[in-house]
Amino acid sequence: MFKKPVKVKSNTQSKGTERKHFKELLLKSFPNLTESDFNELLPKKEALNVLKVVTHNEATIIVYSIQKRPMVFEYEKRFYPTVFLLWKFPNIIYAFTTHQQVMGFITSGADLMSPGVVTPPSHTNLPKYGTVQQFDTVYVNLTTNKAAVAVGVASQGSNAMTRENSRGKCVNIYHFYGDHLCTLEGMPNLPLANLGPPDWLSIKSYEEDFPALGGSPKKENIQVETDLNLESTNDDLDVVETNEEANTEDNTEETVKDSVEEMDELLLFCFLGAVKYSKSLSLPVLTSNFFKLNMLAICPEDKTLDIKKTSYKKLKPFLKKMCEEGIVTVKEIKSGVEAITAINRDHPKLQAFYLSPTERLKKDTGENENKQSTNVTESYVITEAVVQLFEGHSKGETLEMPEIRKCVTKYIKENNLQDEANEKYVKPKNKLAKICKTEHPIAWEEVIEKVCAAMKNCYKVKSGHEEILGKGKVSPIALSVSVRSGNKKVTLVDNLELFGIRINEFAKECQHGVAASTSISRPPGKKCDQLLVQGNQVLFIYNLLIEKYKVPKMYVKGLENAPKKKK
Repeated sequence: MFKKPVKVKSNTQSKGTERKHFKELLLKSFPNLTESDFNELLPKKEALNVLKVVTHNEATIIVYSIQKRPMVFEYEKRFYPTVFLLWKFPNIIYAFTTHQQVMGFITSGADLMSPGVVTPPSHTNLPKYGTVQQFDTVYVNLTTNKAAVAVGVASQGSNAMTRENSRGKCVNIYHFYGDHLCTLEGMPNLPLANLGPPDWLSIKSYEEDFPALGGSPKKENIQVETDLNLESTNDDLDVVETNEEANTEDNTEETVKDSVEEMDELLLFCFLGAVKYSKSLSLPVLTSNFFKLNMLAICPEDKTLDIKKTSYKKLKPFLKKMCEEGIVTVKEIKSGVEAITAINRDHPKLQAFYLSPTERLKKDTGENENKQSTNVTESYVITEAVVQLFEGHSKGETLEMPEIRKCVTKYIKENNLQDEANEKYVKPKNKLAKICKTEHPIAWEEVIEKVCAAMKNCYKVKSGHEEILGKGKVSPIALSVSVRSGNKKVTLVDNLELFGIRINEFAKECQHGVAASTSISRPPGKKCDQLLVQGNQVLFIYNLLIEKYKVPKMYVKGLENAPKKKK
């Protein structure tokens, strides 16, 4: 369900009544979750965010997030826990255990099949497949770690699984560790919690009763074959197994070698493509920015560039080799900060490298799509005081300024309220007089202002695929400069999240762009996190917001705090 990227349609902070409703539904959905558990999960002063997301197959999901970590998601009016919630409370639903090797199939989009389930040994006297009913919410853990790695619903009941004798499907997987739900709000994926092996599974009984996939058969089976005088056959089998293991090791080494060579070729391809065809490249450019913004953008859609899987392991040794070959020049502009300062466009490798016009068009289109555009729409909600002015609309509807002007103009003309002596003025009467609080002629623009003042403000911010709705007037992004201990200046940025900007990603861009440290905190009384950047970086942050994030200039305040140019 979350294997492919999802679109965030809205992200709002829940109120008191919504939190209470969420608590009731959560405790009802998971009876093993106690009220004290809930209070531990969501303390009174902790914020609960509600996100509305749409998956790649157009399914609408409601996600409940705490500290920017999704804890519960609602699908088809039913609550499901995420792996993060199950790490805290692993006993609220039943768990099926599988081998570590099976996890690779699950992350590729496969469901959990019954042959891959590890069942309790007979001496534990535990039911083989638990006591679940078909479509019950369950999760999957590993033989080495009982922390949840996947969540879904049981494909069949426990009795049916026992009758089928380890055949068929066991769990329909909805969400797994590392999918796009885990990193929904731009947060990095957490390392898998280490909760130890399942309680019923000791290492000794596991090795005896449940060998690794493809391992040796059970000891009692070997004893049966010995009793049947098949010693010679067993010797032959040992030789075959030894040969197979040797062949497997050789194949693995060859596969690893091939994958490293392929990743090296992909790295070189992305480097040459970024240097030769990237339109957004301007020198000097920090090497870290060049890799993230230019090289990754040129990578083919069906491949993933992972520099750790190359023979270089890091970007610095690769760029050093490119410098030795004379393709680029890299210099250290600050201690530990390097930048590409020159490109030799006459180098034979660059001259020989070629992308077709179709491929270039795709890259250009991809670059344009990656540019974030922020649109802010200020609207007004129709109230009881003005509803009679808006024919065809009802109380509570949201209208933008052009529609308000159209409706008010129509009302004035239909009721002959325009001043005959001067068409630039309006004579308010009846309802309009109450709204304008006068019956004397006033200007058209003043009438519109009075009508808007009698309505409620709201706004909508569309940033990329995300829409944010808010009440009242939209607060602009505020840039200010403060002095800390030691007379050191810092730049403070407020209200980034109101414009759909992921503050963690923005902080990294500032960190790399000006080579300064950053921190994020929530000031007392504020509804949004505040970004702190070392030094007076007002000008850089202002340009980043206007040029890359396309935030309208009227919604960015504080440019006057930028350092003054020396004459």
